[in-house]
Amino acid sequence: MLALLFLLVIWVDPAVPLHGDLGNLLYVSLYLLWTAFLMIVAWRSWWFDFRLATIAQSIDIIIFLAAIYVTENRFTEFQSPFLAFAAFLLVAAMTRWSWRATAVTAIIVLTANLAIGLTMVQLGLDIDLFRFARRTAYMIVLSSILIWLSLSRGGGRVMPFSEPPGLLGGRREQLLDSALALIASALGARQVVLAFSANEEPWVEFRHRTPAGITVHRAGPGDFGDQLTSHMPTALFNIAKSRMIGFEDPGVVAWNAPVQSQLAHSYGINEGVLVPLQSATGGGHIIAWDCETLSVDDLAMLRALGDQIGHALDRDEMASLARSAAESGVRHAVARDLHDSVAQFLAGTLFRLEALRRWIREGHDPEGEIDSIKNALRREQIQLRQLIERLRRGEEGDRRTEIADEMRDLLTEAGAHWHIETELVLPDHPQWVSVQLSHEIRQLVREAIANAVRHGKCHKVCVTLSDEDGVLQLTIADDGIGFPDHPNPILPRSISERVAALGGQFHVASTTSGARLDIAIHSGEFA
Repeated sequence: MLALLFLLVIWVDPAVPLHGDLGNLLYVSLYLLWTAFLMIVAWRSWWFDFRLATIAQSIDIIIFLAAIYVTENRFTEFQSPFLAFAAFLLVAAMTRWSWRATAVTAIIVLTANLAIGLTMVQLGLDIDLFRFARRTAYMIVLSSILIWLSLSRGGGRVMPFSEPPGLLGGRREQLLDSALALIASALGARQVVLAFSANEEPWVEFRHRTPAGITVHRAGPGDFGDQLTSHMPTALFNIAKSRMIGFEDPGVVAWNAPVQSQLAHSYGINEGVLVPLQSATGGGHIIAWDCETLSVDDLAMLRALGDQIGHALDRDEMASLARSAAESGVRHAVARDLHDSVAQFLAGTLFRLEALRRWIREGHDPEGEIDSIKNALRREQIQLRQLIERLRRGEEGDRRTEIADEMRDLLTEAGAHWHIETELVLPDHPQWVSVQLSHEIRQLVREAIANAVRHGKCHKVCVTLSDEDGVLQLTIADDGIGFPDHPNPILPRSISERVAALGGQFHVASTTSGARLDIAIHSGEFA
């Protein structure tokens, strides 16, 4: 456009003074043909568009300097193409390469411009030095602005990846399908394929998008090896001509070498664009082909898009793992609650029924014990309903309760249920804890008493509660036979898991005269 406009001005106004003869018109006409050739190349071949960029920039600079000589005199204030051509050179460097190329171009143009200006003065040509210096200052300002813009533009245009709707942790397939659709839309590609190798799976997953829809299948990883998970740049490639242009920091690099892409060979793809996809769960390649246009300018955008897709897969996997961990935690918590309450209560009920049988055989009246067992069953039914209700609604974490009364009722009930003596030692001040922590402490005490009676053959259990600086100390001591003689006694599993889940500490002391459990739990209440 600049060359054409320059020729048009000369044709419309033959009075425009030129240094030299009509050979200059031929010179500009040849440049016009060169630029038309470059436009055709850029439209038809991404490879030569990139490979000829440096040559094209060099020729443009030469033409720019020649235009200064051809048109420069004191009467061509608005006829010289200086500023327009200078801006074109800087913008071309900015879009083709980076701010460094823009700065180099600016330095070359400014230096050569000053050199030509001084040469023209030495040759005695009629030029205005003041106007020449002023225009050079404009050139410096323009170069600074475009270098700043080049620094600000980063890697070129960005296409945000809009994640599909749905619950995090269960939309992996929707993410991959959306990624294929977005890449197809960005490049005008009729076909896009993804090969993804998951770290924990013994196969490669293929997703092939065509105008007819998306097909999915799996195959063994034998043909791919580690290719899908190893580093590879976002690149344009042509297999038949062994050409590849890849986006590698800090810029774009071209190779003349055989293209190593098993995915392209598998689908019979000769020319296209490859986008690597890396995530915590594995890696893969996306290839788009049958595109409307392929351009080196798209590589930075595609690389950023591949990073966004990988991050989206990571977020979905993290949500899935978090959900699995939460579900596992709930299952373990429910299992502990059922073990420490229902299972132990049923064991105690069997114990009482066996004692009731002996009581009846000895000729005693069973009515009182039967009523006691009925009342215990009723209380356990209430506890079980409360447990179910907590699971349905979730515990209200901001509610607090004073634990002393609950512990007194619990020990009274446990003593009657197991036919043992119980004792509760409390500090002389109220102990407020959350409803959830109160439930956990009751379950700990119930499990400890059941173990002391069933395995330790105890007759008395003493529970001591104290707190200091936000730490609740719980001691459960019995007068049974203690743990089996072992230098490192095995800690009760249910109690250990519950204390660990609360972030507390648990120690066991055992002798032939009884066992003592020391438990420390953060209560959140500070003196």
